[in-house]
This record gives sequence, structure tokens and C-alpha cells, in this order.
Amino acid sequence: MKYFYILLFLLVINLEPVAAKSIYTSQCADKARYGNIPDGRYNATVEYFNYSTYTRATYQLVVGVEYGNVVSIEFPKGGSVHSGYNNEGYNYTGGLLSKNTDYQGNIISYTASVTVTENNSNILTFKITIS
Repeated sequence: MKYFYILLFLLVINLEPVAAKSIYTSQCADKARYGNIPDGRYNATVEYFNYSTYTRATYQLVVGVEYGNVVSIEFPKGGSVHSGYNNEGYNYTGGLLSKNTDYQGNIISYTASVTVTENNSNILTFKITIS
């Protein structure tokens, strides 16, 4: 019986590196899924639409990217909309970047959609293209 417990103990110890390796492999798969765009700030074409006023416009803005998601849209006169906690009471959703390629597989751009729902239920959409 003593040998059984020793064998079981050694088996459990050997399983730990396998679990760590599978976590690392899933992180590599996540990086590939994100399209290999590095975290950072990028110039982007942003198509804006306000459902309340039916205002539509296109701007060149700076967007923040983390883990394959657009996490912030910065406006030229200051201010921004961003994911996470905010004091303004809006809800920021979306932002997952999709990779667009040509026929040879070369990346030509990344696109994402962000929806901001303001605390008065007004909805703003942002179609983002990073070229």
C-alpha cells in the first residue's frame, strides 16, 4: 500500500508541468486569434453614428488596442470613450478586432465595431478601421 501512495504522489507531481504547458499553448493561440496586432495606440478611420440625432460622420482618431480589442477612442479636443469603469455612466461594448487580408494573405487592415449606450439610452456606434 505504501508503494501505491508513492506512485500516486509521483504521478501527480508529473502532471503539473503538463497543465502549465497547456496554459502557455492557449495563450499563444489567443495571440494568434487576436491577429498579432501589438497593444498600443493607432491612427484609425472611425465612422460614427448617433441613433438619436441620425448624425453620421467619419473621423481620423487615435484608438487604444489591448489584447486584440479596441479599448478606447480618443477625441481630438480631449476626452474619450473607453471600456471599463467610467464616471459618465455610459456602457461600452464590442471592440474585438478582425483581421482583413488580401488574396495572398497579407494583412491590409483591422476592423472593429463599438457601441456606446449613454445613461439616457442614446446609442452611439463606431465602426473602426486600422489600416
